[in-house]
Amino acid sequence: YIGLDRIERLQENYNLDVEWKAFDLRPGTPPQGIPRPARPGDPEPGQPLTGPVGEAAAAAGLVMRRSSLIPYTRPAMELGEYAKQQGCFDAYHKLALRAYWEDGKDLGDATVLQELGEASGLEPEGLRGMLKERRYADAVEEAIQFAREVGIRGIPAYIIDRYLVVGAQPYPLFEQVAERVLQEREQGAAT
Repeated sequence: YIGLDRIERLQENYNLDVEWKAFDLRPGTPPQGIPRPARPGDPEPGQPLTGPVGEAAAAAGLVMRRSSLIPYTRPAMELGEYAKQQGCFDAYHKLALRAYWEDGKDLGDATVLQELGEASGLEPEGLRGMLKERRYADAVEEAIQFAREVGIRGIPAYIIDRYLVVGAQPYPLFEQVAERVLQEREQGAAT
């Protein structure tokens, strides 16, 4: 299965450009988030996920714990857009994923986002202004609309050239798709 380290390896091995885009998994989540309801068989909040998702995470070397809250992530996605513009996206993205999945932090909380942004290398004052003014709300909405238009309905989802890969798929599948893309590019260049 594919974690951030494997995405980086895929990018290097196949000379692929990687562009992360926002996706709103739970549209309509209010700014305070939604308490995650307990379902029979679910682990307690803070405990590792179980079942297929937990197995995929473990196979990819990821720590994913059950959160007690479904966070309002629009500000976190906007911060991601800002971090891209400032050259700090990779650091921010890794820290945000760790904060949510490993530490159970609320990615809708402005204090958490300020801490993540600063830890990513973003200048504190500019970061505060960006979070307050919501300057990247339109860019996030455009990315979400793009996802809808190409048929993305869940996460994770990857577009490799013209191929859409959805779900926690084994890493060899990504290699196969990347090989096919390279072959198609070579064939296109030869004609």
